[in-house]
Amino acid sequence: MLLCLVGLPPAAHVGGTQAITLNPIDGWAGVSGTAAEQPTAMGAGLVLRVPIALDSFKGPTATARYELVSLADTFGPALAEVFHASGSFRTALIGCARDVKVLFKIGTSLADSASDHDEEGCRERLGDVLRQHVGDRAPTADEFISSISSLCGDHWGGFTSFESKRPPPGALEWHQDWAAADLQYAFGACRTVMLAFPAAGASGHDVHEGEGILTELVQLSHEFSTESLKARSSYRGLSTGEQDRKAASDLGVTEEHIVRPRYCRGQEILVYKDAEHLHRSPRATSDPAGRARQAIWRFQ
Repeated sequence: MLLCLVGLPPAAHVGGTQAITLNPIDGWAGVSGTAAEQPTAMGAGLVLRVPIALDSFKGPTATARYELVSLADTFGPALAEVFHASGSFRTALIGCARDVKVLFKIGTSLADSASDHDEEGCRERLGDVLRQHVGDRAPTADEFISSISSLCGDHWGGFTSFESKRPPPGALEWHQDWAAADLQYAFGACRTVMLAFPAAGASGHDVHEGEGILTELVQLSHEFSTESLKARSSYRGLSTGEQDRKAASDLGVTEEHIVRPRYCRGQEILVYKDAEHLHRSPRATSDPAGRARQAIWRFQ
């Protein structure tokens, strides 16, 4: 699997900024081959040092960088080629979101004895879409789900599809996905995997490339729980969006901490540890005249 490892500046401290060297995500599944050239990303992306005043909410020192993963190495070059060239394939795949959700649950630790079987024909529907658009070299439905779930690590929190008609509430604020009750997963080996569906480019076929497609990130110096932070009395009475803005302010997020990964061939999938990052939807997804993506799938 071809990985694009995102480097960080040499060690330094500037106020609340900590630029440190981080290793690739631990326990990476299926790593092989050589690393590609470092991807282009907008923003300095300096690591944000958790303030001393918030020490009680932090966990161990962060150990992993986010990764940009190749669609071709994950699902095969045939699928990647069609994904980039065919808007109808991307739309049909988005239409299989419910099937993917069911199969992802069946294929992971979320499955229970009552849900081990695909009684709704999800496997057949997803498989038909893959075969009709990709042909004989298409992965099976089970291979498709296995390839994406292997990137998630040892624990899973589910699958969600967000279509970019409008960003979901709070998506444009810096936040984390894990509730306080889920910290056994967040502070473990669990990773968030984002598969973006870019809007069609000027030709109507090839996809847009650049920023505004993949999720924006802030790398933290330590594992951290914003949900635990928001349980403080100073957050009471605030809306979810107001709580997220206050948490980002209390942590000291500035423009220099933001990294905006660039979407292009060879770096279509974003993988990161939720406990070691804040994230938000790109601002471009909120602009009806210039939305850069059709949808984004989140696997955890």
